[in-house]
Amino acid sequence: MLIQIAWRNVWRNKTRSMVIVVAVALGLWGGIFSDAFMQGMTEQQIYSSIHTETGHIQLSQKGFLVNHDMQLNIRSADSIKAVISNIPGVSAVASVTQLSSMASTSSGSAGIMINGIDPQQQSKVSDINRQLVTGDYFKSDRANLIVIGQQLADKLHVKLHSRIVLTLQTTAGDIVYGAFKIAGIFHTHDSDFDKQMVFVRKNDLHALTGFPQDAASLVTVLLQNTDDTKKITATIQHKFPGLQVQGWMQLSPMLQVLSGTITQMTIIFVAIILIALAFGIVNTMLMAVLDRTHEIGMLLSIGMRPSKVFTMIMLETIFLSVTGAALGIAISIGTVSWFGHTGINLSFIAEGINALGYSSIVYPSLGIDFYLALSVMVVVIALIAGLFPARHAIRLKPAEALRGN
Repeated sequence: MLIQIAWRNVWRNKTRSMVIVVAVALGLWGGIFSDAFMQGMTEQQIYSSIHTETGHIQLSQKGFLVNHDMQLNIRSADSIKAVISNIPGVSAVASVTQLSSMASTSSGSAGIMINGIDPQQQSKVSDINRQLVTGDYFKSDRANLIVIGQQLADKLHVKLHSRIVLTLQTTAGDIVYGAFKIAGIFHTHDSDFDKQMVFVRKNDLHALTGFPQDAASLVTVLLQNTDDTKKITATIQHKFPGLQVQGWMQLSPMLQVLSGTITQMTIIFVAIILIALAFGIVNTMLMAVLDRTHEIGMLLSIGMRPSKVFTMIMLETIFLSVTGAALGIAISIGTVSWFGHTGINLSFIAEGINALGYSSIVYPSLGIDFYLALSVMVVVIALIAGLFPARHAIRLKPAEALRGN
């Protein structure tokens, strides 16, 4: 009975109640969608970094990633790949010969990182072959082909089929030069990656530098499930204790920070919005109590216990808050699902966000755990917001309340 009375009391003044319901709904929708947008940007950055740059796991000699010393290479890389490929949860494995170099043209020069790859293997652990804006991904059997980033192409003022001269150091310490023809130009989410990373066939690079044919600088591993990274990293490290085995979280520590804190940040952001909305709820419920002073005095005078009056006001506050929150969450789920499928195109500021490592297409995303936490927060905020007007109601003296309006 008390629940029915409280629900009807909420809608006695429909205009006032609808104003606060809409305010709560719009406030929550704005907060939730903003959080979904930030979550989507972070997840997209992590996905792109893993599937374009690092893979889930990388193996290297200890110290190689510090100075890229070509002497610190992994011998018998093919046998290592064969062992890793048989580990449950591993999707693909590829080896890379990575050397620092200088790229030169008639228009300028730039420091780069050469990645000597087997194109077929590399396409299984990296999506560079799907990021091409022009040209192809080593379709021709011609020797000394190179695939470079759009940013590097712009810097060197080259285009498809232009030639680039690479300055390399051999394993004996001699300086050699190689002329490579641009077979394709790619564009990724990361401007720095596009400026620095180039790809050539491993055989071409080994022939120029004398790098051992069975060796590699890195072994890249792509997994079926990102959540298995720590477990499979430990398994690989146990099998190859002499190598440095690192997951994407160690290879990209900033992504680990983003991944670990984004949920907490979104919860805090929405909590701030809810606290702000709580003041509006308190004001609305206090006005409702003041408008019903005579009625509440009547209830108290005929024997209704103050605890029931207190509960009734608290229930009204909860109903008002939860109705607005339910509407806001429903709208949020719809918009997040829609834009999570279609994406939000930020191409008009692509250059700026690509420089920070973010994709220009953002797919908002939020997990079910966020909505569950939000539901609990709404109820808690509603309980806190209802305390003041409910306390004011039970402190009314029946005689004075009956005499006043």
